[in-house]
Amino acid sequence: MRSLIVNYINLDKLGILLSSLCAIHCVLTPVVILSLPMLARYYLAHPYFHGLMAILILPVGIAAFWSGYKHHHKAQVFALGLPGLLLISLVPIFVHNFGFYYSFPFDETTWMVMGSGLVIWAHWLNRKACASCETHSH
Repeated sequence: MRSLIVNYINLDKLGILLSSLCAIHCVLTPVVILSLPMLARYYLAHPYFHGLMAILILPVGIAAFWSGYKHHHKAQVFALGLPGLLLISLVPIFVHNFGFYYSFPFDETTWMVMGSGLVIWAHWLNRKACASCETHSH
């Protein structure tokens, strides 16, 4: 049981890091596209990069949120984290695979940064719950 708690702490830190990288990617990609067209075209804006980020972020987020909920029963973490994870994973699929480029009320970057922000906020709340937990030491 103790090892699960230790892994839970590391998962939150990893989740915050990965979601932050996702948000940074979404904000900086337009700048990179303007300054380094070849790099942006073939690497950073590529749909496979979004898929790779989602593959890394989803399991970490789900594991951290579930583990935190089992210990602290903070439904707010799920209420923020799951919609964020859904945005991070579904928006690129709709944009790149189904051609929803102009159907969204905002552009892809806006939705992805909102999703990353929700995931970061949920991980932060999870970490805050650990810091104030008296029943077991994290």
